Amino acid sequence: MFTWTRRRGQLMYKTACGGTIVVPPKTQEHLRAHPEVEGVLAEAIGRLTLPEGGAFCATEIEMGRVVGRSGCVATPPIGLSDPATFALRVGRDKPSRVVTGCEGPETTKVVVLAFASKEDQRTYVLITSFVGELAPKEPWDRSMRPGSTEHQESLDFWCSHALVHSPVMGEPFESTWTQVLRNEEE
Repeated sequence: MFTWTRRRGQLMYKTACGGTIVVPPKTQEHLRAHPEVEGVLAEAIGRLTLPEGGAFCATEIEMGRVVGRSGCVATPPIGLSDPATFALRVGRDKPSRVVTGCEGPETTKVVVLAFASKEDQRTYVLITSFVGELAPKEPWDRSMRPGSTEHQESLDFWCSHALVHSPVMGEPFESTWTQVLRNEEE
């Protein structure tokens, strides 16, 4: 049995190790971009063992059965100035690279990203969760320093991968990573 409660607008899920993952209203809104995870989130978190010492939690949880289709697919590589398709996702300020007219592969994994609460290292706050595998942050993520190794790895990944466009995303449009990132700097 996987348990959750709601308190003051926050969802709270119990983990396998007896910890708690809190899902604040802002994250609940963010999860609208990942509707496929809703039916398995309580179970996935119920299987999760939180990291020791309040370390950041970025993990794939093997569910032992197909739980949906990955929203990320490999694509032919592009350069930063090559045209590609982008769309704005729910709760995001910048567009993501997308592909249309295809489905991602079936997956048995759920990703959970969460950080430790400042008050209690056995309580974590969910940042996001989705069906599929871990992927680097998108190149416009402000937590990365442009030119850093992490930023370059992100660019390399997202120049050879894209999200599968879905109905919860805005209309697709053509742009380049150069243009998307230039708009980020303005």
